[in-house]
Amino acid sequence: MQSHRPKGVIRERIEDFQVNEVLDCDFAGEGEHLYLQVEKIDLNTQDVQDILSQHYRVPRLDVSYAGLKDKRAIAQQWFSIRLPKTSSTPRHPCLKILMERTHSRKLRIGSHRGNQFNIVIRQLSGYDANELNRRLRSPSPNYFGPQRFGRDFKNIGRALHWIERGRPRIERNLRYRHVTTMRSYLFNEVLAERVRTGTWNKMLCGDVPINGYPTGPLWGRGQLPTLGKPGEIEDSLRLKHKHVCEALEWVGLRQDRRALSMQPEDATVKEIDDVLSFEFFLPRGCFATVVVDECVETDEVLQ
Repeated sequence: MQSHRPKGVIRERIEDFQVNEVLDCDFAGEGEHLYLQVEKIDLNTQDVQDILSQHYRVPRLDVSYAGLKDKRAIAQQWFSIRLPKTSSTPRHPCLKILMERTHSRKLRIGSHRGNQFNIVIRQLSGYDANELNRRLRSPSPNYFGPQRFGRDFKNIGRALHWIERGRPRIERNLRYRHVTTMRSYLFNEVLAERVRTGTWNKMLCGDVPINGYPTGPLWGRGQLPTLGKPGEIEDSLRLKHKHVCEALEWVGLRQDRRALSMQPEDATVKEIDDVLSFEFFLPRGCFATVVVDECVETDEVLQ
């Protein structure tokens, strides 16, 4: 977290947060899956999934997407529908179909390259545009953003309650939410310790790199691959959160790694009519709000 950050307001208006999902796909031009690029306004990804499921008269599981997108935003993202029962275009006041393609395989989670963001900050005072540009173009800690944990971080409490009750059988999507919440929470704990010690963006002896960056654990079955000081930090986490780690192993996940830092691409800060626009690209899995928070201390307009 950067010190002496200027203050501003994020998401004062819906159009202040815009995201465009970048999908790298060579469409077959034929097949049983209809791909749609949509623009959604003030809808979450599951809302759109339900709308498309009802319109095309297919089970919800046959409507797939590559990644979740913020609700309070204007977002362009891709969906695929398996064997749609109609060729008509859905009509909804907050949903627009931008493009249609056909393909032989369904869209899978994480199959997009990343996301392009345009985020407006209002009511900003005491800032230096050159300094903000420098910060925006610098590496940021690759935290999972607060969206992953729900409003007031309630998803963490719900996941812990499920674990404390002995991990009873629950609906698959809910179990997936609990698992991703806990995995993200443990990763953030490791990253916070590396930030505290000033080593989040430095390779230490015993680190496991991805593209030259040190990494932290996405917990699951298997041995931690880190050694030395990084291994000590991660092993202390295992001892501190033993029941959470056991639950993640129990559901069958395998150990994976995630970079501790991220580098925004094509990043720039623009001054337009007394507001600032942050424009940048992030690889999939990275959170734009984390990048902005490194530059500006923001208050968010909640609806």
